[in-house]
Amino acid sequence: MADTFVANPGVGGNTFASDDIGSVHYPRHKATWGADGSATDVSVAAPMPVQSVQETSSISASGTLLTPKFAVISASASGDNVLVASVASKKIRVLSYVIMAEGTVAVTFRQGTTAITGAFPLVINTGISAAFNPLGHFETPVTTALNLNLSAAIGVRGHLTYVEV
Repeated sequence: MADTFVANPGVGGNTFASDDIGSVHYPRHKATWGADGSATDVSVAAPMPVQSVQETSSISASGTLLTPKFAVISASASGDNVLVASVASKKIRVLSYVIMAEGTVAVTFRQGTTAITGAFPLVINTGISAAFNPLGHFETPVTTALNLNLSAAIGVRGHLTYVEV
């Protein structure tokens, strides 16, 4: 059979494209795209717009894809210990962290020399953690290092996940 059919054949209806499979006509469709009330035919000049699948190794901030980065926390000097060096024209936004102390110490995250968290008092073999937060727990100003300040020369270990924004 032919790969077409006529709608309302007794009154001279329109002919439509179809695929005849076992005497059943399956309609053929031409792809179009556009806002409500408009239709643009798909062609080489006007390809079907698609949204790319976001990679699992990226997160989006206001439509910009950011790649999470990871830092090891291994500090033991009293005072400021650099966790992430400053990045020109970028903020460091912390998405998650885990810290364990080897002794009694208070730890404070700092943007350069200014506290951005309160002091966390820890004793031997205790720690703190902040689960993944895509909005971030805190961030530095642009071009400012992320430091971990220790109240004493006690080993503090862990890791953190961050993005540069």
